[in-house]
Amino acid sequence: MIKIEEIKKEQLDAFIDYFNFHLSENGKGKNPIFQPLSQEQSILTEEWKEKFEIGLIKNFGEIGWRKLWIATTQENQIVGHIDIRSYNELNTSHRVLLGMGVDSNFRKLKIGQKMLEFVIAYCRKQPKISWLDLQVMTLNTPAIGLYKKMEFQILTNTIDRFRINNVSYDYTSMTLNVEGN
Repeated sequence: MIKIEEIKKEQLDAFIDYFNFHLSENGKGKNPIFQPLSQEQSILTEEWKEKFEIGLIKNFGEIGWRKLWIATTQENQIVGHIDIRSYNELNTSHRVLLGMGVDSNFRKLKIGQKMLEFVIAYCRKQPKISWLDLQVMTLNTPAIGLYKKMEFQILTNTIDRFRINNVSYDYTSMTLNVEGN
């Protein structure tokens, strides 16, 4: 049984360990590239840690705010995460950016779908949030399939957005209107 809960301050170190492991799997073995980073770059930097830590204490509407939920097993092992955060521009507080991931050992158990359902329901209850946006590596077809299933619509496909180790990667932007539903 998997539980989805908002992260607590005392869980942040365990989340950082989970997230660092998650990043280490980016493009490794059978895992698709899910972050626009090379294998060598797929580490949790101090800057990234700080974005999580600071974002969690900022208030909605402030640039840099973030809300983070984790999926845990009965043994309290973190097996997935999902977050929403602000854009870094003024006058965009009606839109939030989505980020998520599932431990490779726990994929195909509908954890990603459950986390998405949870966050979509959360966003629909927030009168100040109208749009849930995301970006995904275009070759990550399992993720795109899940987002389409959850009724996200493709906005753009940016061809050759990234070049990682001299390989070109496209990037897909998607959105879901969560207002008035």
